[in-house]
Amino acid sequence: MKRPMRFHKIAACSIVAIALAVWSYAWLHDTGYKPAEAADDQVGMTPLSNTRSGGWVYGSRGARFTVIEYGDLECPYCKDYFPHLKAWLDQHPDVNLQWHHLPLSMHEPVAGYEARWAECAGIEGGNKAFWMALEIIYQRTRSNGLGVAVNPQVPGLEDRQNAIDECAANNISVQRTVRSQAHQASLEGVTATPTLVIKDNLSARSIKLEGAPDGDLLLSAIDWLASTDASGGHK
Repeated sequence: MKRPMRFHKIAACSIVAIALAVWSYAWLHDTGYKPAEAADDQVGMTPLSNTRSGGWVYGSRGARFTVIEYGDLECPYCKDYFPHLKAWLDQHPDVNLQWHHLPLSMHEPVAGYEARWAECAGIEGGNKAFWMALEIIYQRTRSNGLGVAVNPQVPGLEDRQNAIDECAANNISVQRTVRSQAHQASLEGVTATPTLVIKDNLSARSIKLEGAPDGDLLLSAIDWLASTDASGGHK
């Protein structure tokens, strides 16, 4: 990291919780963000292999902290936030990113198809191709369920384009993966995108943030998780 983590004790954990709640309210109010029901060894930042337990991972293999992003590829707020989050992660090797699909019902069927398309790109080209697919979709989508005018292509996988498209349309296993991640989100109480769950992989403590927290708030949440006064469970 460019600056060290501030692993200090916080006298009253409730202060952080209140601050996060106030920030979330302010962000939602200012942006007009509306929660919606969900449908049923490195140089810089080196993408990692996907995890079968759900999601794909970007970042350092030994990172202590994981940011789990529940995202919708047609969500305009996710589109705006995604490059900022990745840029922040590039500067913080103690934190990695895990992706969970949460296509919102109001953006279907396009959001679900794009989630499957990214999964299929990953199947064809590996973890790096998956993250490239997310970036390409966010760069080209018109958002809010309008999608892209023409199916995107992942550089280096042009000869696998038909296979990726066919997989996104018909692969039952990929369909189950996306549905399973959306269902897991509902079990976690996640109904809006973007939502982040930040987890301390050392203590298993975690905290949930709705919206698009900036770098300072992410560091504050990580400090709270690292403090010996923090209690377990989602906050």
